[in-house]
Amino acid sequence: MRFILPALVAAAALIVPASGAAHATLLATSPENGAVLDTPPTQVTVTFDDTIRVGSNNAVVANASRASALSGPAVAHGRTLVLPLEPHLADGAYTARWSIVSDDGHREEGVIAFAVGAGSAPPQAVLGAAVPLTWSEVLFRTFYYLGLLAAAGAAFFGLLTRRTLGDRATKPLAQLLFFALLLAFIGGSEIAHTAPSGTRYDLVVKVALVVSFAGGAAAALTPAVPRLLTLATACALALLVAPTLSGHALDPGQPRVLSVAADLGHIAAASAWLGGLLALVYVVPRAAEDGARRSAAARTFSRTALIAVLVLGATGLTRAVTELNAVSQVWTTSYGRTLIVKTALFLPLLGVGWFNRTRLLGLFGKLRRSASAEIVVIAGIVVAVAILTELRPGVDVPRALAAPVASQPPVLPPPSAVVDARELGSLAVAVAREPRSAIVTLLSQDGTGVDGRAVRIDGAPATSCGAGCYRAAARPSGTLDVSVDGAALSFDIPPHAPDAAAALARVTRAYRSSRSIVFEERLASSPTDTETTRFTVVAPNRLAYQTVGGASAIVIGGKRWDRDKPGARWQPSPQTPLDVTQPYWTSPTNVHLVAPHTFTFLDRSIPAWFRLTVKNGRPSMQHMTAAAHFMVDRYLGFDTSVSISPPAR
Repeated sequence: MRFILPALVAAAALIVPASGAAHATLLATSPENGAVLDTPPTQVTVTFDDTIRVGSNNAVVANASRASALSGPAVAHGRTLVLPLEPHLADGAYTARWSIVSDDGHREEGVIAFAVGAGSAPPQAVLGAAVPLTWSEVLFRTFYYLGLLAAAGAAFFGLLTRRTLGDRATKPLAQLLFFALLLAFIGGSEIAHTAPSGTRYDLVVKVALVVSFAGGAAAALTPAVPRLLTLATACALALLVAPTLSGHALDPGQPRVLSVAADLGHIAAASAWLGGLLALVYVVPRAAEDGARRSAAARTFSRTALIAVLVLGATGLTRAVTELNAVSQVWTTSYGRTLIVKTALFLPLLGVGWFNRTRLLGLFGKLRRSASAEIVVIAGIVVAVAILTELRPGVDVPRALAAPVASQPPVLPPPSAVVDARELGSLAVAVAREPRSAIVTLLSQDGTGVDGRAVRIDGAPATSCGAGCYRAAARPSGTLDVSVDGAALSFDIPPHAPDAAAALARVTRAYRSSRSIVFEERLASSPTDTETTRFTVVAPNRLAYQTVGGASAIVIGGKRWDRDKPGARWQPSPQTPLDVTQPYWTSPTNVHLVAPHTFTFLDRSIPAWFRLTVKNGRPSMQHMTAAAHFMVDRYLGFDTSVSISPPAR
């Protein structure tokens, strides 16, 4: 049952082939993402489930200096990418960005972070990874698919109506084939120019270029040598296999016979519909002047179109089973959402087609105009396919999300930026403001960067700058407005602020020298999971806390006592002595005075963002935003007369 909805959606949506680039799925990396190693590695290896080739953006850098740690170029061995490292790497954190091309020409990138030196802090990636889909790629892929489908469908129409239209159809059919094959050649030329050499995708596209060139030349010469129409027709029909041979019907894990047959049938049916419509609009009026022959050609196409729709539905069901494996993937994956767009275009198209074939067959002029409208809508669907070919099918998403690269530490902002952070549901939303731009960092509850969200900064859409990182231009003054998937936040920080590192250091020393501290803390991990606790600490190692309606504890040196609720029995246990006057931050950066007596800063070792209000040289209010930790501390007293004793028996 879990396949029913995706199958129905795809059956409606897939009028044109979704057989574009597949994705080599990441299986493992060595070192693993986030690893802390005792000894330095000699190489970084990245393993996939399919044959890969080296991409153009591989890098390994030392996080502290951004200096390259590569000892040579990256190499690919079958399904494994190897990044050779300099010998005897110094202790510290490193980031590796891998860049590969799958066998069908799809570019992929990702980053991992690792650290060298026992006891090092968990590393965080400082490089980003992205393979954006440009409008030029969409445009030329659209040309390629439109030309391929139009040429094959027009050739098929010519074979079906040869007796009806006779020799007068030779010239207009050749002209239509020429322009369709030219369009495929133009689109394929740009695709071949950017496709990595040696991949299956590159080879198939180059063969398709030769076939389209030969067919286009034959079509151009057909008015002088009519027999060349046969060669042009054969070349146009031969192009039908190109998307299947270059696409993911041949990927590992696919039911090879079923997926290839379904893909070929799908492409043939789509081309028969699109190419037949074009021939109906362009060839028939020029080949037949009398209404009887025009109507006969239209009826022939009508029967063909009906069969094409049935084949599209059947093959669409089959392709959906192999591309989507859960109902939720229809709306939770980019691939599924693109299918929804195609469906929105395709469903009205069915109605228009039914009206054309049932009500206008005897009125060729009106039928021709209505068919022209169908062509425009189909062209829109081909644009969606040009985008769809670059997206990961839903069936690949679980494996992709399970790969180590899918859960990466967030890319943190530069140390000069003015920072602040807030909670948004279960997300931590941090901002870093600079004079002309701003960066938004999204942090999940497990401490990894959150990608794929619609982020806007001062109303402008932000672009990815790495794991959980989004960047856009920002207003030069005033509040900074941020929205994440439509949910809005405002941050009151300036693009310029005085450096306050020295002032924060004085506050830290005063905090650590306190004899006692009393504060109340509100801690939340989500809007529905909050608790309020009152803490009392007495230097050097005494602490007591009571959570409202919940647990409490007393810690004195190497002993502690706990109870689950007020009035319950105290349970003793050993305790490692605490340094009770140590603030939550240890390694602050980005320290700025953003308002009178108010600092904001980032502790990258956690990572956590702080907004600290100071009174008489010590904190009065502290906001800390970290993964699943949204804390507000209100300080009630320093150096007050309080004592902490063991609980009464």
